[in-house]
Amino acid sequence: MTTDAGNPPASEPSGPEPKLPDAPANCPTLTTGTVDVLGQPVELWVGDKQPGKKGPVLLYWHGTGSTADEIKAFMAPMLDEIQAAGGIAASFSTTVGTGTTTGNNVWYTGDYDAADVVVSCAVQQLNIDVRQIYAAGCSAGGLQAGSMVVARSSYLAAAMTNSGGDLLVSTFDDPSHIPAIITTHGTYDADFVIVHFADVSKHTDQVIADMGGYAVDCDHGGGHCGAPQAVIAAQWQFVKDHPFGISQDPYADGLPSSFPTYCTKFTASSTTP
Repeated sequence: MTTDAGNPPASEPSGPEPKLPDAPANCPTLTTGTVDVLGQPVELWVGDKQPGKKGPVLLYWHGTGSTADEIKAFMAPMLDEIQAAGGIAASFSTTVGTGTTTGNNVWYTGDYDAADVVVSCAVQQLNIDVRQIYAAGCSAGGLQAGSMVVARSSYLAAAMTNSGGDLLVSTFDDPSHIPAIITTHGTYDADFVIVHFADVSKHTDQVIADMGGYAVDCDHGGGHCGAPQAVIAAQWQFVKDHPFGISQDPYADGLPSSFPTYCTKFTASSTTP
């Protein structure tokens, strides 16, 4: 794996377009505030539709015992940026409880359907850059985001998890596209709630790297969901630098110098750090 600092070269996506989910017959009106999506309340931050400008989509899953407002504690600057670009951030509140739990019964695979609605309806109602659709989350939400980036590889460009990863060892719904992922977590002992999140994060990184995707792990050395703002900013930069269908590794010569020194890049068939 690579730890050299550097500035990533420019790389434009040139692969196939994402396979977007079909929109429902009647899309909810996507506006900032609480919106009902498949019978569940979802908190939305929605920018204005702007001609000639396309915005990203961020899908956020909160941790055990938390609320949809958790996203504001970790990603307030990103919410401002997304809205300014005319994009949308969605933070999910409650589970439908169908399918398979991705962790500890907080979120289930059936909840991906609500994310599909947000994505498909956002494409209808806004100017969305369909190559910039990302998942994020903390703790149980980090497990949901880590599993979702595999289960929705057909349209997700990347995921950023804060004490998360794919606990299910899911099957890629579109093996022709392997999304990127950047994980962050605390130490093996300090970041332990039912599972050791350092292990889950690194295992997920290695699976992504072995499948040909781009993966970075950041061990901030603290506790559960204790990611500093510096690493969250690095994660956000990483996902933006890895849009859907990117043709080459923008970090081939090393991670950006702005990234914390404890971030490391995974490569195929390398050993876990």
